[in-house]
Amino acid sequence: MKNSRLLKRQEEIVQILTGKELISVSALAELLGVSGWTVRRDLARMAREGMVERQHGVVSLALPQPIPPIGTFEKRSREHLVDKQRIGRSAARLLKANQYVAIGAGTTTTQVARELARLEHKRMHIMTNALNIAMEMALYPKVEVTCTGGDVRSDHYTLTGPVAERALRAHYYDVAVIGVSGITIQEGLTVNSQLDSIALQIMIEQSRRLIVVADSSKVGQVNFVHLSPLDKVDVLVMDRSTPPEFYNILTQMDVEIVIADSD
Repeated sequence: MKNSRLLKRQEEIVQILTGKELISVSALAELLGVSGWTVRRDLARMAREGMVERQHGVVSLALPQPIPPIGTFEKRSREHLVDKQRIGRSAARLLKANQYVAIGAGTTTTQVARELARLEHKRMHIMTNALNIAMEMALYPKVEVTCTGGDVRSDHYTLTGPVAERALRAHYYDVAVIGVSGITIQEGLTVNSQLDSIALQIMIEQSRRLIVVADSSKVGQVNFVHLSPLDKVDVLVMDRSTPPEFYNILTQMDVEIVIADSD
């Protein structure tokens, strides 16, 4: 029971710190409703595990590791949530009515799908390998949804394998909208999963235009599987925390950069 309370507090600490650069230890203790001694003990343990960084009475989430561990979908959905929502709104505006759109599985692409569903006046046909996206968009009659089928990865709500690959290859798309786990100038786009990368690569191959949605935490990260060089990207939608020098280089590579608005 004691350990479960500790884990619950750790989850709450991560939620509070997500989207915040720094917060004082005293303010964190007040938000959690625990003593300063208790929160300092929790933070010491989380710091040893590489989850947070502490300095002079303040704390922040630790910087992402070069190859970050795969978390559950729900946990990753909460990370940089506000930025992902803004990116989703900006990306949805780039899609036109009556287009055939392939949407890859992911937490940021889920926000794109939710915004498309909100904009019900846009009729379009969606192909996706994401169970959650298919289920959410199926509620809106003006959006036609095709789910690839395939082997289910319950921790990410993705559909992979030969069935999904055949379904994706059987169609052509006006636009593919995908999320990634890492973006660098040299290594390009990278993801965590070999199985997921195959589905995303097919979407890229079968589409006339590629839109990549990614928050700034993905910049500088290199993950397990190479997906695509950056010169395959037509539009990259990111948040305002992206280093200016990064998108300046991409602009020189003829990649259109869209910085998500706060409205």
